[in-house]
Amino acid sequence: MDDRDDLRRTIVEGDAAGRLISTILDLEYKDRKQELGAFLAELHNAGEISLLSATNLRAIEELQHNSFWMVFGALSDAIEHVTDDYPAVQRFTECLVERAGNDGASNTPFVSFVRWCEKHPPKAREIILGAKDGQADCQRSCVFALQGLNDFGCLVDFVGDGRAEIRSIGFRALGRLKNMTTQDDQTGIDACLTEIQNSSSDDARNAAIEAVFRVWDNDATEEKYRQDEVMKSLLDKPTDEDLVRLCAMLFYHKNASTEKTISAILNRSQGISSSFEAASNWIESALTWKDDRWSFKQVVAFMEAMVPRFEQPAKSKQFHSFIEWVFADPKNSSYLFARWLNSGDFSLCSFLAEMISSGDKGTALALQPQDLPHEAVDQVFLARKCIGFLWLHEITAASILLSLVEHGHPDAVPEIEGLLWEPLLLSYSSELRPYLEQQASSASPTVAKASQDLTARHKAYIEGLQNAEEISELEPSNEARRAAAIKDHQRNTDIQKQARQMSVFASLVHNVTMLYGSKSLTMITGTDGQRFPSISPLSEHSYSFEFPRLSVVDPVGFNAFLTICRVEQRKVK
Repeated sequence: MDDRDDLRRTIVEGDAAGRLISTILDLEYKDRKQELGAFLAELHNAGEISLLSATNLRAIEELQHNSFWMVFGALSDAIEHVTDDYPAVQRFTECLVERAGNDGASNTPFVSFVRWCEKHPPKAREIILGAKDGQADCQRSCVFALQGLNDFGCLVDFVGDGRAEIRSIGFRALGRLKNMTTQDDQTGIDACLTEIQNSSSDDARNAAIEAVFRVWDNDATEEKYRQDEVMKSLLDKPTDEDLVRLCAMLFYHKNASTEKTISAILNRSQGISSSFEAASNWIESALTWKDDRWSFKQVVAFMEAMVPRFEQPAKSKQFHSFIEWVFADPKNSSYLFARWLNSGDFSLCSFLAEMISSGDKGTALALQPQDLPHEAVDQVFLARKCIGFLWLHEITAASILLSLVEHGHPDAVPEIEGLLWEPLLLSYSSELRPYLEQQASSASPTVAKASQDLTARHKAYIEGLQNAEEISELEPSNEARRAAAIKDHQRNTDIQKQARQMSVFASLVHNVTMLYGSKSLTMITGTDGQRFPSISPLSEHSYSFEFPRLSVVDPVGFNAFLTICRVEQRKVK
């Protein structure tokens, strides 16, 4: 008796005992490499087990999450090999899909069901006829039957039917059939356009929209048949739902749209009145910044219209592709930061700070002359917004202000240099001053001179502070403050020790005191009662944070200044 006979006996006995699903689970735990799907179907077709029985359906529904996914692959693979009539196969397929929920692999049983329809054309036609007769179970699986049958003439009958629910089925199958000719595709697109223009059913219209993008996506040519006509009909008087769906189509069918279509969807979606996060997430998912069909400035305009209307502030993790595109080219980052800082919008400027926080610390960002506002008052406004929102990123803020000094209006330069000095350089020196010293040798004479003046002024300022350490008005001294802090820390430590000693939970946990060193040693008690050491090497981790000096010297005035820079708006002319 070989392994296959042992496996057969185990499965048959498990099914006889009403434990088929548990038996399959045990087999999967023992060997994930064995392919049980076809073998289970073989035993089922031979009448040795009843794979599709109601008992097994209930057992599948009762499986815990991890156990279900252990047997999911084998059960899904078995579907295409069974020879039962469609009701039993459909129930089994739907049970697996429903139990899988929203997981990305949840449609795997449907893929296997399509292959079942391919292998059993008469049964697929039985489903199609039942769907036309109005049978609800047949209508649920008719799309898969049409795919498996792969008969375009049959599909045309569906999209041309007078009943909206039948047309919806046809449109959902459109673009999924194999080996379609150019004429077939054009016939399908013509039907979709007719439905979009004259639909009496939202469901059929939505199915037609998705179908036409699916057909275009399968078309490798750059010219898309009747795309301009379809987009004109969709964007004439679109609902918010239409616009969100179009944004989703850009993601699901990335090769379907021309540059003109992408531009039209981005521009029209700026007027959306709801679902701002949904539309933005679809565009973020669709973004392919190396694709010439996408315009950076149009995407910026779209985001500019969406972000201020989010219920929650935009986060960098939501827009990874967009942020990557921003910093991929200095021209892009210059355009975006100049435009949004000059807008003064709180949400947009906060999003800029979030972008900088998601990247490397100390990122320098130069604004290009063509991106700057022309008026001196606007340049000063931009600089103050930069201070207010990018305060925690001193190198980025300083690089933007130096760009304004280099390319800005002469009337704005003195005030911008003043902002570089106070509050920026007065608060940060450990990284900002070395950066300014590097800029002192810049190829731009304006930037070099401004950086030299600032570093010289800062040097004199630090020397003055050192000379004034013993001023009585600054009492208590730093040494006295430090001694008081150490005493407070020691007192808090003693309080914590006493609290642990009095705690009823202290005896339930094991305390380990970590000392400085290159290794840690822990004594472990084995099952036999013997104790042995476990030695782990230690690695060094360090970080630094510079606390703004003005937060100590004048915390109230400093915070008030930053708040004003963030919230102030231009005077209405």
